[in-house]
Amino acid sequence: MVTDADCDFTVKVDADGLQPGRHYWYCFQAGGQTSSVGRTKTLPVGRPERVRLGVATCGDYSRGLWNAYARLAERDELDAFLHLGDYIYETDRNRVRAHEPPIDVVALDEYRARYASYRRESDLQALHAAHPMIWVWDDHETVDGTWREGADPNDHDPAIHGPIEQRQANALQAALEWLPIRSPDPSNPERIYRDFAFGDLLDLYMLDTRRIGRDAVLSGNLGLGDFFTQTGEFANPERQMLGPAQERWLIEGLQQSTAQWRLLGNQVVMSPLKLVGAPDATGASVYANPDQWDGYAPARDRVLDAIEAGGVDNLIVLTGDVHASIVFELARDVNNPAVYDPLTGRGVLGAEFVAPSISSAGDPQTLGPDTSSGDLQDILLTRGGGALLAVNVHGKYFEGTRNGYLVVDVDRQRTRVEYWTVPTVTQTTDEQAMDAVFEVASGDPRVRQV
Repeated sequence: MVTDADCDFTVKVDADGLQPGRHYWYCFQAGGQTSSVGRTKTLPVGRPERVRLGVATCGDYSRGLWNAYARLAERDELDAFLHLGDYIYETDRNRVRAHEPPIDVVALDEYRARYASYRRESDLQALHAAHPMIWVWDDHETVDGTWREGADPNDHDPAIHGPIEQRQANALQAALEWLPIRSPDPSNPERIYRDFAFGDLLDLYMLDTRRIGRDAVLSGNLGLGDFFTQTGEFANPERQMLGPAQERWLIEGLQQSTAQWRLLGNQVVMSPLKLVGAPDATGASVYANPDQWDGYAPARDRVLDAIEAGGVDNLIVLTGDVHASIVFELARDVNNPAVYDPLTGRGVLGAEFVAPSISSAGDPQTLGPDTSSGDLQDILLTRGGGALLAVNVHGKYFEGTRNGYLVVDVDRQRTRVEYWTVPTVTQTTDEQAMDAVFEVASGDPRVRQV
């Protein structure tokens, strides 16, 4: 193969003729040099009895060391690892170590340099060499708060950074060069949503909740920062999170799936997360984060409508973005006892497991609040877990101070989700701990801590 500057001297090999459900080892030779040996694994077919997946998200190089990546790399039993976005960060916060280049990246060569610097790190190299990766972007692969036609104005000023369309194009090109993704539609390279079949055991749907279909994030409507109620434009029935094409693809896929389990790889929290809880009909619920599915409730309702109408069961949602470990029962109108009962599980449609960050939460005792998402939200996520669970009765677990990853173990009887955390990201350590374990039984969507 030949490579050149047009693709930043990267190479992708789409190997064919491989057998399903098998490990393969590989290496590269170029310019008289031989790379280290990597290992991958092909998807199974037929009737696999078990699939084990690692789940990672939010690996800000500048906020911490990648101890969690190193621990994921050591896990020999994984079939693949999912990366739910924020693989790179475009910002340069320089809290623990400086980004390369030491700027907020905008131009194509700057995004390329950022990816190259991440991939020089030994812990991330080890992870890629150990397991195949299934990735989708969140916003920091482009710019904080990115959406279909824009970004957070605090993070992209056209007078300083140029047209947002050019920045998004630069970010897209660098991502597709550096990350091992096969485009499902070469004529539309921005489409990264796609699905994977692990035999008849599970169907995995990797979503794009950021770029291809998302409408702009709305400002809060209560005169109190981002706080909002589901009124005004928030209640616009045309509001889009996925966009019409991706929404149809997801709904058709879920309703037509014949696998035993359905998993969604999703960037932003899908379950309601309220500051004040009340039945939906009262309009009295207060929400904190319009960037999440809460800010796109009509789009969420359309997906949940389809799940109910289609009898979709054994649904697991895997989520990143917020740098916290949270577990929800996915349900509608969660503060209405006529619709959802947290004691019996009546009204539960699925389960959502929000993964902690690899490093982006930092070590709170040394770094202080993560102001990238606003001081108030940071305080809620790191210190307000008990109060949030009291309001959000569908929440089953909340821990907002530790970095780590998930291991998702799927078999014929249940899906088991393990929360693994590392004690620090400000110094190298090989320590980790299993923080909590949850199971969802096949045919019973309730979440149980074990």
